[in-house]
Amino acid sequence: MNPIDRLTEDLANAQKQDPAARSKVEVALLYSGLHAIWAYRLANWLWVRDSRFAARLISQAARFLTGVEIHPGATIGRRFFIDHGMGVVIGETAIIGDDVLMYHQVTLGGRTLGRGTKRHPTIGDRVLIGAGAKIIGDITVGDDSRIGANALVVHDVPAGSVVTGVLSKAKPGDIIA
Repeated sequence: MNPIDRLTEDLANAQKQDPAARSKVEVALLYSGLHAIWAYRLANWLWVRDSRFAARLISQAARFLTGVEIHPGATIGRRFFIDHGMGVVIGETAIIGDDVLMYHQVTLGGRTLGRGTKRHPTIGDRVLIGAGAKIIGDITVGDDSRIGANALVVHDVPAGSVVTGVLSKAKPGDIIA
């Protein structure tokens, strides 16, 4: 997908995900979560081409400007939207699928220090991650799952689950409170 089509898709997705979005111009100019995603896309493009310093420089500038830290080595799918943005942290080996909606203060963090290992979560397609959720370690959140606000998730989450609370665990179809 060419960069203009990707920007257009991101704008349309932001308007779809946020009922407060009034126009593409407003979204393009004022949505810090979207600015962070756009900066990530540029930083990731540099990262995969071994321009690691330039990639980290862009990601740190974006962090300073938006309050969202996305490591340029992370893998992020299409139509990813961060609503309200501030305080989001996405680690280097995190993988995020398509059509994921994430709210503020979410962390996709690691539990180990090993270099060259998968340390961060894999988030499936069409997942909603509530404000303040912490998803930690090399775990998988299955497609079509919902992670509640302030949940601490340290175990795999099967597809189609709703997970809430501290040290959350779920089986397919379970609702854990």
